[in-house]
Amino acid sequence: MTERWAPLSEREGNAPEVLREEVSDALEGPLREWLERALEYLGSNVARVAVRLDFRLYRAVDDNDEDNEVFQLAYGPSRERLWDVVDAVLNLLPSGGWEQSQLVRDMPRLTAALTMASALPDIRFRVPLRQLLSDARAAYVIRSDGRALVRRVDPAVGAAVEEALRAADQPERGSASRHLRQAMDLAYALHPDPVKAYSEAIKAVECALHDTIQPNNRRATLGTMKGELPQLKNKLRSAITSPNDGEGLETALKMMTLLWEGQTSRHGARDQTRDETPEAAKMAVHLAAALVQWFASGAIGRA
Repeated sequence: MTERWAPLSEREGNAPEVLREEVSDALEGPLREWLERALEYLGSNVARVAVRLDFRLYRAVDDNDEDNEVFQLAYGPSRERLWDVVDAVLNLLPSGGWEQSQLVRDMPRLTAALTMASALPDIRFRVPLRQLLSDARAAYVIRSDGRALVRRVDPAVGAAVEEALRAADQPERGSASRHLRQAMDLAYALHPDPVKAYSEAIKAVECALHDTIQPNNRRATLGTMKGELPQLKNKLRSAITSPNDGEGLETALKMMTLLWEGQTSRHGARDQTRDETPEAAKMAVHLAAALVQWFASGAIGRA
């Protein structure tokens, strides 16, 4: 994947990076043309896009292009609704694995042919759309599975999460990778779900830490694990040492406590609960990524 283009003034540090939340004047035309091509490919699923968006389609009275359903969906919605239309189309476009379906050297011909066939929608639609969003400096990109739009993530944040996902991809860390990926997707979605994102972030940490802190407690939660951690001070080690040997563990404990106690929507009580905000959900994902990486990679582990 090529690096995202930026104007010369920005590259030289004379102007701040500006990502566009709205569909710009310059992007609107090419984006509607992309929608027209993608909707034609969807065939009968065009009606599903309309139903999902609650967009009324009118039956064509003749063969006039401007009356057909594809044209209505591509050029009828307001500019403000275009992101939703693109998002809905991406969800229904078949995918060969998006960026994971790559040809490799010495792949059997039949396998290579099947791989190419399944990847055609990605090549024809997702790759051009990715370039279009990059050139337009849009605030949104295509999600890792190719099925939705998500808010563009700072490269450093994305790299940290990917590193945590790789570290957690081992049986003893349970479903940590899946929960962390879902937390990321929900927190940075076109229409974020911060409550669910925060919950998935906690589940990711619980999966990643369980084998290290409370392997024999089948009902372990982040709450029970943060209570147990101080008792394991002499049994755990941190890759970063200091004059205070327990400082690494204390840092992890503070992060676990912040993540756990920051979720007020978990249980009902006499006092009113508040839903997690989008900002809190993103912070929770970042905390979870660090904790998952530390424990799954062994940076914090049994002595």
